Amino acid sequence: MVRAHELLIALFTVLATPTVFAQHEDAVELMRNMASATEKLNYDGIFIYQREAQIDSMRIVHRGDGIVERERLISLSGPEREVVRDGTRVTCLFADDQEAMVEKTEPRNFLSLGVNEPIAQLKKSYTFTVTGRGRIAARNAILVSIQPREANRYAYELWIDEEFKLLLKSVILNLSGELLEQVQFVQITINQEIPDDLLQTEIEGSEFTWHTNSEDDNSATRVVETSGWTVNWLPSGFYMRNHKVQTMSESAVPVSHMVYSDGLAMVSVFVEQMVGDNQPLQGYSSMGAVNAFSRVSANHQITVVGEVPRSTVQQIASSVEHH
Repeated sequence: MVRAHELLIALFTVLATPTVFAQHEDAVELMRNMASATEKLNYDGIFIYQREAQIDSMRIVHRGDGIVERERLISLSGPEREVVRDGTRVTCLFADDQEAMVEKTEPRNFLSLGVNEPIAQLKKSYTFTVTGRGRIAARNAILVSIQPREANRYAYELWIDEEFKLLLKSVILNLSGELLEQVQFVQITINQEIPDDLLQTEIEGSEFTWHTNSEDDNSATRVVETSGWTVNWLPSGFYMRNHKVQTMSESAVPVSHMVYSDGLAMVSVFVEQMVGDNQPLQGYSSMGAVNAFSRVSANHQITVVGEVPRSTVQQIASSVEHH
């Protein structure tokens, strides 16, 4: 169950007044351009990913042809692992565990920041300000500061490439201004041709144990309107993006999975019936900016995982009830 908790966190691996809008017009436009560049540009780069004291180095290869995004993420430190995304199909290969996982998910960029709402919508929950300039990976960058309007979410600092508007560095900060997580390119080429072979995994995987959790497999996942479980409290601005009942790779017990977002931060709520002698998960766990809180209700395990503060995931989890 401890490994299951880690997997939940790993798999889960923002109305201003008219006056404020005028003050932040440049920052808002930069954010719009950044969201488009991240999706549509070709780029190949090496970046470091820091979560608290842990630092990993990775390579990302991305091709956007305006039709289907293709992306490959390669671990350069630690265990040999790769993640390949072709549209909404994501394949994860873990050479150390001799396992592979295939999922069909909503598009979400590997660069840790997923802007999935119009910036005008995000301004209900955050303020955006251009606060400086600098150099990242030998490229000129503009710094945008994102501050939450309420204390139940995080602050962000984004360094955006001055020429191509691609995100070069992102930092997530707690309310005390302490760094929780950052992604920073150290080398990158932008807008060059990406051949097919750079998007093909080098991990062969023929002897791996394969787990498929795809919407194409109706026995594994089905979209539902309700499972009887409801979340009675969320921070303002959060809305349900998806609700599925799915079978996780480690268990045959169906899991109700509800996904919420404010357009920048995401929160997942998992509800699973307890069976056998499995010990329930209780309390907190964390990985960088991602926090999880678990409790038991009506013989069901409730776990909330999100890119929000610890107190927020606990409050959400405490509000989950069956009707």
